[in-house]
Amino acid sequence: MKADTIVASGSADNAPTRAFLAPYRGAGRALDTGLPGYRRFRSWFTRPLLTRPAFLDAVQTRTLDHDLTLLLRTLHALPDRLFDGDETAFARVLGWTQPGASAALSRLSGPPVPLGRADLVRTPDGFRLVEFNTSSSLGSFEFGELCRATLSDPSFHDFAEDTLYYVDPLARMGDTLTGLAGLSLADRPTVALVDWVSSPIAVNASLFVDLMADRGFRVLSCTVADLDLTPAGLTAHGERIDVVYRTFLLKTAAEDPAAGRRLDVLDRAVRAGAVTVFTPLNADLYGTKAALAMLSDPAHRDRFTAAEREVIDRVLPWTRSMTGAARTPAEDGGSLAEFVRRHRGECVLKPSIGHAGQGVVAGWLVPQAEWDALVASADAGDYIVQRKAESVAERFYTAPVEDDPSTCFLHWGMFVTGSGLSGGFVKGLLD
Repeated sequence: MKADTIVASGSADNAPTRAFLAPYRGAGRALDTGLPGYRRFRSWFTRPLLTRPAFLDAVQTRTLDHDLTLLLRTLHALPDRLFDGDETAFARVLGWTQPGASAALSRLSGPPVPLGRADLVRTPDGFRLVEFNTSSSLGSFEFGELCRATLSDPSFHDFAEDTLYYVDPLARMGDTLTGLAGLSLADRPTVALVDWVSSPIAVNASLFVDLMADRGFRVLSCTVADLDLTPAGLTAHGERIDVVYRTFLLKTAAEDPAAGRRLDVLDRAVRAGAVTVFTPLNADLYGTKAALAMLSDPAHRDRFTAAEREVIDRVLPWTRSMTGAARTPAEDGGSLAEFVRRHRGECVLKPSIGHAGQGVVAGWLVPQAEWDALVASADAGDYIVQRKAESVAERFYTAPVEDDPSTCFLHWGMFVTGSGLSGGFVKGLLD
């Protein structure tokens, strides 16, 4: 937002939201997502859409730009700050102990890449970070197309003109990609979306491919088994590749005993300077949830600058590794495991290495006996515990708008690239 306003603590609506929902706007408070301008997006995304955009004001935008960019840099600095630059030791403490992980990381690691997606909730005191995903395998870059579709609604276009703007995550990601690879869009570089030989997640990349083509890229899809190193360079299906865009997770490679062999061709191509990998496999280390526990752990406070500590304290909920929790002292006395058992209503258990919310358990949704058993098993496994971030709800009208609005809790996915804060998307849960 260009309006320089800040929402008061505890208020669910900021100034642009209040302006959009003002009574004088009448039916315009619920957008028509069936308009022709939505067809391209809806051909890819078929789930229900919220009836209005979510808005950030200028202060919120500047604050997220500062905080998320700094947090990503701080995550990237953890091997130097805590492990004397030993990224292998960092990976091992995070839980990446599988033979496949060692084989993959030894072949396709590289310098940190400024790319990530922060998963946030908005609380009465500002945004709180619950996860930070840090590799090219994260999804939802396509949501700039939804912003363009929203602007095709005449009533919203008139409301937004000269007042609101959006940032296209895919455009910012593409700029980061070409900058790191030393490429120009004038050359129509070929980007290969490379998956593993099998994937635990079915992904529809059709809109991503179309939008990348709109930007000037040539795009093809393949798996690591389709790659071939020839005198002309790295190829797949007979096409030479400029950039390997990694769509598979390090977790998927780590769980494959044949990971080293499967990555051999790509490894040789990178070493020969024939191709750039976006992003290297070690990018996934920094998105491991145990890395957030390292930021939050009071034992490490002296390893961070005053500016870093201020952002960590303000943005990151209390987060701790559960490994050895029965023997780890808690701040209020007793062990960490005892603390987590006592505070079931405030805590969430999460696998340190995971995706798509699998294995996440909110303490307030399970009985005490089940929670106690989960805490005991987390002590021996790779889990973290995080304090619940209390969300504030926002108002949404449905058409027709004569009735009172519904309230909805939003999950914000905000991208960070080499350009800083780079747009995002929201998901809503009815109150």
